[in-house]
Amino acid sequence: MAEQYIDRENLLIIREKLWQIANQKHITLEDIVDRTGFSYSQVYRIIRGTNNISVSGLLEVCRALEVQPKEIFSFTLNIPNYLPTRKNRK
Repeated sequence: MAEQYIDRENLLIIREKLWQIANQKHITLEDIVDRTGFSYSQVYRIIRGTNNISVSGLLEVCRALEVQPKEIFSFTLNIPNYLPTRKNRK
């Protein structure tokens, strides 16, 4: 079985933004636990951990932080120079 893909570089950016917003709004990890119903360890893994984040979990944390997801995803991805799509190959 292949290992799960984890984009650690961009996850770090997302986590830093979540942590920064939480600190700016004085929302603690415990507050996020109260607002999401997640366990403390689950909240910690989403905001401070190193493992992959589920989209659903991330969206629920955005709600708890009273922030729209677009504020978390306001960064630019490095897009590689891919080969043409299969339809456009000749």
